[in-house]
Order: sequence, then C-alpha cells, then structure tokens
Amino acid sequence: MADDPIDRLYGLPLEEFVAARDALAKELRSGGEKERAAEVKKLAKPTRAAWAVNQLARTHADEVAALVDAGAALSGAQEALLGGADPAVLRSAAEAARALVDALAAQAPVDGATRDKVRATLHAATVDDEARAEVAGGRVLKERAASGFGGLDALVAASATAGGAAKPSSSGKGRGSGRRRGAAKAAAPPPGPDPREVRRRRDALRRANEAEAEAESALDGARRSLEQVEATIAARQRDLAAAAVALSEARDRRERAERAAAELDRA
Repeated sequence: MADDPIDRLYGLPLEEFVAARDALAKELRSGGEKERAAEVKKLAKPTRAAWAVNQLARTHADEVAALVDAGAALSGAQEALLGGADPAVLRSAAEAARALVDALAAQAPVDGATRDKVRATLHAATVDDEARAEVAGGRVLKERAASGFGGLDALVAASATAGGAAKPSSSGKGRGSGRRRGAAKAAAPPPGPDPREVRRRRDALRRANEAEAEAESALDGARRSLEQVEATIAARQRDLAAAAVALSEARDRRERAERAAAELDRA
C-alpha cells in the first residue's frame, strides 16, 4: 500500500485526508496528468468508522488477511452444507470468522457507536464479496451492514440446530417411538425472534448508516466549499489592500504636483 499515493491517502489521519488529497491532485495536474488529477480530486473522504477499518487493514494486516480467508472459507462451508456436508464445518467456520471480527473490532482506533459500525463492517466482509474486497484493500469509504438474515450468529445457531436435529426412525412403534418423539420435541430449540422483525430492524439500521454516511459526505463537501470561499475572500481582501495603497500613493503624487504648480504660478 505504501507505494501507491492513493493508498497512502487512506492511511493518513482522517483530518489530514482532504488537504493531502487536494495536494496530490494539484501535484498530478502540475505534472500533466489532468485526468488522474480530476479522479483524485473526486475521492471521497471516508466516514470515521470506514477510516478505522482502513487503519486496521494497515496496522493489523495479518489479522485482516485471516478475516478475508475466514470469509472465503465460510462461503465454501455454506455451499458444502447445501450439498449435504456436516453442519459442524459451517459452525466451525462461522465461529472462527466471528472470533476474528471481535478481535479486530476490539483493536480499532475508535470506540462507542463508531466501534459498533467497525464491527458491522468487518462482519459484512465475512459474508459479502464486495465488502471483503474493500476491507482487504484498505479503501473502505463508509461502514457496511451484513446483507441477508441473521449473519454469523444465525449461521452458528442454524448449523448447531442442523447438527443436533434427530432423524426420524423408520423402525420402532408404539410407546418407545412416542418417548423418542417426545424427547426430540423437548430438546428442540426455542423459537427465535420473528424473522420479519429482525429483517425490518436490520434494514432500518442499514438505512440509518447510509444516511449518516451521506450526511458526513455532504458536510465534507460544504466544508470544502467554505474553504474555497474563504480563500477567495482573503485574496480579494489582499487586492483591496493593495488598491488602497496604490490610491494613497497616487494622491500623494497629485498633491505634490499641485503644490509645485502653485509655486510656479506665484513666481
């Protein structure tokens, strides 16, 4: 990452991003790379949670690489389960991915609600190819939420249920089979939350995260516009001061010329 100037941008402290991006765009423009300069100028400033994930990709590269591998393994385990593989494989892959998410989130350079967003983004990287590529590249622009119902926790629970479910027996009738059915019913896990409500809440969280990211982007754009206006005002103030000095000097010259002319008239 250190050899790419754009990657270096995403490794900087968040408050330095805009100035460094604009400086890089100016440097590229001066070097004749106008198209690339325009592309750099358009680079969006990451949200604070996204910035924290990008820092983890640089300061904990091995652990992030392990998370990426765990996500790929989890995807393979899900496909294998559909083909009739042992559910324990999926459960093991999901638990490994969840442990890596928790460990990385705990080391993020943020806390509180922002750390929760970091965890959600890392979680998304274990179940979503696009999110996984962004995290691996250290160029996340805004936080993400895991797509689909349940995420890692649901995968762990679902695989545990699948692994522990008893197959119906084709032999044995009467009282013995009735006891077995009763025992299986008693051992069945309690029903979870309503999937529709869980999905609704996850969608609401995703929309809230997206709205916050858009607001942060708008604020960044407004701040840049204000900086440009302030720079223009400062330049005009310098022009005004220079014009005032020139006017004062011109008046002095005119007054001296008038005095000289008056002396000649008196002579």
